Amino acid sequence: MSVLKKILVVLGILGHAESALKLASYYADHMVLQRGPQKAVLWGFADQAGSTVTAHVQGQGSPVTATVSNGQWKLLLPAITAPGPFTIDVTSPEGHLTLHDVLFGDVWMCSGQSNMEFEMKKLVNGSAEVSHGITLNTIRYMKTNWVKSDTPVADLQIGQQWAVPNQATLQEFSAVCFLFAEYLQSHLHYPIGLLGTYWGGSSIEAWMPPEALASCPVVHLGPEPSCCPQAPKVLWNAKMYALRAMTIKGALWYQGETNAGHPTEYVCEEKAMIREWRAQFNRESMGQTSANFPFGYVQLAPYTQNNDVGGFPSLRWAQTADHGFSPNADLPNTFMAVSIDLPDYQSPYDPIHPRYKHDVAQRLTLGALNVAYGQNNVVFKGPFPTSFRASGTDVIITYDNGQAHLDIRNNGGFEICCQGFGANCDIWSTLTAANIKQHDQSTITIDASGCQHHPVTAVRYLWRTSPCNLHQCAVNDHNSGLPGAPFFLNLQTAGPMVG
Repeated sequence: MSVLKKILVVLGILGHAESALKLASYYADHMVLQRGPQKAVLWGFADQAGSTVTAHVQGQGSPVTATVSNGQWKLLLPAITAPGPFTIDVTSPEGHLTLHDVLFGDVWMCSGQSNMEFEMKKLVNGSAEVSHGITLNTIRYMKTNWVKSDTPVADLQIGQQWAVPNQATLQEFSAVCFLFAEYLQSHLHYPIGLLGTYWGGSSIEAWMPPEALASCPVVHLGPEPSCCPQAPKVLWNAKMYALRAMTIKGALWYQGETNAGHPTEYVCEEKAMIREWRAQFNRESMGQTSANFPFGYVQLAPYTQNNDVGGFPSLRWAQTADHGFSPNADLPNTFMAVSIDLPDYQSPYDPIHPRYKHDVAQRLTLGALNVAYGQNNVVFKGPFPTSFRASGTDVIITYDNGQAHLDIRNNGGFEICCQGFGANCDIWSTLTAANIKQHDQSTITIDASGCQHHPVTAVRYLWRTSPCNLHQCAVNDHNSGLPGAPFFLNLQTAGPMVG
């Protein structure tokens, strides 16, 4: 090679290394971009204002362009339903970038605190799950770094860049998130991309945009521990703000333990957070992420082997916006995985971190198939009461408008509030036990004799931090095995009791 050619090669290498054209940090080889009918957003940084950035998915239509403004550029790729893999070229007067092995599928974001962070290797059969997971090479994942910020961060710090499942990275990734993708893919048969952005011990306030925080009462959780971000918006700023431009299918959320004891505030905060996440992801993705994208969440699991009420029951109720189920009028296009029957008192990672994430992921998958994918025949909720009738010293509860197929596994879990007993009949009250006397396919009769002929004014179910053993709560669906969710309902109004 001549000296001149060597110089040109070196200059070319240096020019590429110093290129001002950049992609946002979470665009990388092996990633999954959102499939059609949505269009995936591609965005990044450049120096030359007014210059043109061109992107081309090789073999998939014509190139698309964007203009650099204020140091950034953003464009929409064609709507692509073929899974790939594809190569994407990005060029401008300032450089040339290439993404290799890019798949197109559904992109789900997974967020929350330690039970979302809980790694694959910690599952009760973690080694086997990881061994199987590394065979699923069209599920890809990345996760954000453990950073927080008082101000919005323009680009993410990456903790784990996009990866094809492998032993080293998969064992460290979220179990709920990956198992959800595994189970979902068995129905969809196309790629799934996972955005892991979570932090153990974090509060909901840390994940909320300022617009959401401003619409809710201020919560004072006390001094922030060194381990766990809890100050308002610090994780939204550092781990979510820059993600807004990426086109996604939906989000999963497992959080609430840190906010137990503040149920009234949580009702407002959860609604406001979901509303603002949806609005901002929709806006920053140029309308490609749905303004009502599906949002799945996990109701808090048991963790202490005693009969205490504690703060978890009221927080579980708050997670449903005081309805007991999802979707509902306050939480549209949402779905919930009930986990109240999944205690793991022997968990070596502390009982607050149960290892039974398989059930949680299965239940989230059922909810996603119904709510996110329109498979209306998929049952994703356990039995829920729709009417109550007093008869002597009994209360007869009808489930699912008489269409339930009940599986009753014990006679406990129910309590009643009696008129004239001096109780306030709210979520904090001490109520009277009312065991199941009998049941048929869709109704349960509970013994209300404890009210001593006073009218029963409210019924609640599973109102304990840890009300039953593994898979042994009283009310379940006979066909799906799904447990009935906790509830606190006013018999006089047939509406929720609000504390």
